[in-house]
Amino acid sequence: MTTTGHDTAPAPSAGGQWDVFISYAREDYIQAKDLHDALSACVTAHGGAPRIYLDVSRTSGTPLGADWQSFLEEALPRSRHVIALYSQTYFDKAVCQWELHEAYKLNPPEGGRLVPLLIDPGAAAKVPYIVNRINWIPTSRPHWIDEVRGAVGLLPAGTRTTLRFDASVTGAVVGHTLAPVSVTGSVPEGTPPWPVDATVTVSAEPADAELTGTLTAPVVRNAAVFTDLAFRTATAEVRLVATAPGCEPATTAPFPVRAPDEPPSWDEADRPALAARGRPVFFPDGRALAVLDGRILTVHTAGYAGYEAAGTAQLRDRPRLWARGRRCLAVADWSGRVVLADPDGEVRAVDLPARHGARFNVPGALAFDADDTLYVGLWGGTVWRLSLDGGAPEQVLEHRAGVQVLTAGSDGLLVGGLNGVLTRYTGGRAGAEHTLEPLLLAMARVRDFVLVVGEQRIHRLDPAGGRLLQVSQPVGTVTGTLAGGELTAIVDAAGHGVCFDAELAVRVGFHTVPGARPVAAARDGWLLVLEYPDGSHALVREGRTTYVSRHPMTLSADGLRAAVSDGERILVVPPEELGGGPAEGRRA
Repeated sequence: MTTTGHDTAPAPSAGGQWDVFISYAREDYIQAKDLHDALSACVTAHGGAPRIYLDVSRTSGTPLGADWQSFLEEALPRSRHVIALYSQTYFDKAVCQWELHEAYKLNPPEGGRLVPLLIDPGAAAKVPYIVNRINWIPTSRPHWIDEVRGAVGLLPAGTRTTLRFDASVTGAVVGHTLAPVSVTGSVPEGTPPWPVDATVTVSAEPADAELTGTLTAPVVRNAAVFTDLAFRTATAEVRLVATAPGCEPATTAPFPVRAPDEPPSWDEADRPALAARGRPVFFPDGRALAVLDGRILTVHTAGYAGYEAAGTAQLRDRPRLWARGRRCLAVADWSGRVVLADPDGEVRAVDLPARHGARFNVPGALAFDADDTLYVGLWGGTVWRLSLDGGAPEQVLEHRAGVQVLTAGSDGLLVGGLNGVLTRYTGGRAGAEHTLEPLLLAMARVRDFVLVVGEQRIHRLDPAGGRLLQVSQPVGTVTGTLAGGELTAIVDAAGHGVCFDAELAVRVGFHTVPGARPVAAARDGWLLVLEYPDGSHALVREGRTTYVSRHPMTLSADGLRAAVSDGERILVVPPEELGGGPAEGRRA
């Protein structure tokens, strides 16, 4: 007979699913508890722990305060198997008779759901006619528990899948992405393989090592691979632990997580160093540097004697947008001031006029054409053209919907308005339109296409044929994007990032600090520089973070040079010296 138990721990709701429901008379509690314990030590066909209903069980019985009759009425239909413990007392209890008849009604024609267990040979004569045709398992048989286990689809615990790390972890450095960590499962012979939706979770012991990255990965071809794990805190000894439902966990050998090393010497003669502080940005030639220190932009030309300051200009507000042309570089601030510079040191600052009556004059987009003429689109809707030749800025059109993104080419201008509509302009006249989405974050010409990164989707336009392809974002809500080159990088609020090509295929995936944004790319996007919310910068090589600097850092587009600040000077070195090569692990 089932009754309300006395344990205080909560039990699963009747809406849950049990593997086995044990129906028994109160006088047979010891046998019922022994059966419960024996089955609880088994595993399901998928390797998980079985849920065994026993009314007085602390974790899977009838909850305190529940109407036990109502609970049973809901629980029985949600149990895959019902084991009835036949004893002489069992057939004298009204509740047991009710449970038995309910289980019989749920038993399919082929049987298997109701599993009678004869614990008292004298009870055989009292079995009701309605269930007398269902074979019972007598406990007098030597291996009756194996028969019961097989009848309810459970396996001995020794058949659990055993997890294993395929390789030891070495070279762990704070902030650097580990080499891919692979966890496989060793499945005993005759045991069903992992289910198709199996996952593995990794964690760190001790937890204060602060393991980051994608900590749960799906099992694919009997392996779960973690490609973006990193630690935030140095520790003398840490272990990785892999767990999965119904599996024996695995633990790595202990290994240290060390703090980044000191940077290479800044005083060697063959290492160009600029006596400047601030954010460095390479010109398209990959040699000259613009350095923004506060609101002062200085061009440093590259020569045989090193770098020399050649021209300066001052912004009025915080920088908002950067753009590279064939030779020139441009930066616009939030006030509408635009600074245009070339690698020889010629610099020009222009204050674009606000639209009549407008309170704000915020640049929405910058774009160079093939002749290094700069086009500036403002949120207010005007688009201006300017160059280094000294002529006055020229308004080329007014896009009443405002400007979010902009590109310039031989076939005219493409303007993405604040209404999410992309419009082609030829000779100042509006042409074809394409409705994209309200928030557009970046636009660039890549090969024969125009790629537009929106908040929810990526859009690819074939300007020649007018064909538009739209796909959903491969990550969450985008917080940072860097378009251009062969690959375009995007990062979402959780720190998940990808680089995709002109065919919208994801070529690189990575995980970084939440709030990070891409600020520089090289080698068609295979090298990235990310800026973290605290102002530090990281070098990401083919999806792995291999270098972290407390100060600004950038890359030349050809990938031959990296410029790294120590807060007082800027060192120019090959990127290989900043991780991924012989000097991996150094830090500025």
